[in-house]
This record gives sequence, structure tokens and C-alpha cells, in this order.
Amino acid sequence: MKRGIIAVALVLLGFVFPGVATAETPPGCASAAQIGSTGHVKWRGDTIASVKQFAGCGSNYSYVYVWESFRATGRHWITQTAIAVYSSSSDSTPDSYKGGNSNQFDPVELWGKPADTLSKCTAAYGMVSVQQDDNFIAYSTKRC
Repeated sequence: MKRGIIAVALVLLGFVFPGVATAETPPGCASAAQIGSTGHVKWRGDTIASVKQFAGCGSNYSYVYVWESFRATGRHWITQTAIAVYSSSSDSTPDSYKGGNSNQFDPVELWGKPADTLSKCTAAYGMVSVQQDDNFIAYSTKRC
């Protein structure tokens, strides 16, 4: 009886929170876990994508997920992602980007290539270029 109630509760949670993005392991590294907080790409005041950083299998991975609410607008977009590398925890701008993927047209989600940066200060970088508009960028929190 208790299992049935729990199962019903989990199904109902799926209906109550239908837009929640739950990625989430990079291809080829099932043991990777998210590190740091999620960044959010904004367009015209709305959140259109999530940017996350993962660590596992000896690498960092960047990840961008384009939200359903934005996809429903019918606009086209190009997504890029990479690991932003900083020289120290106090830096406000990255020194370089590693393990990126770019020019992916209309992907729902995009994983960056593995970056050998576990010993560095890093954040995930995500950019969404909206058709006939501009580039919109976000970073996950920096981890050292």
C-alpha cells in the first residue's frame, strides 16, 4: 500500500512540475555529477536555457538545455557550450575555453567535449544565439 502511494505521488509531481529539466550525464561518463549552481540564459526577460557543469571520468563537461517554453516560440537558435577556465578563484572573466561544441542548430540539449580541467577554476559557458536577434550568454557558478 505504501509503495502505491509513493508511486502515485511521484507521478503527480511530474504533472505539477512538468517543465523541470533533469539531464543528465554526459555521453560516455555515467558517473559524472553536476558541480556548482545552474546558470540561466535569459532572452527578453524570460529564461530560455540552463547551463550546467559536470565533473567525472577525469574531466569537466559543460551542458546547455534549451527550455520547452522557448522552443514553443517557433524561433530558431544556435547553441554553443564550453568549459570556461579561470587562472584563479578571484577572476571575473575566463582566460580560455576548453572542450567546446559550437554551431549546433536548434538542439534541445548540447554537451561539451570532455575538458581536462579538474585541477583548474572552471565554470560551464553556454550561449544561445536567437534567430534575428543577438547572442545570450550564461555561466554556471565557478568551481575551484
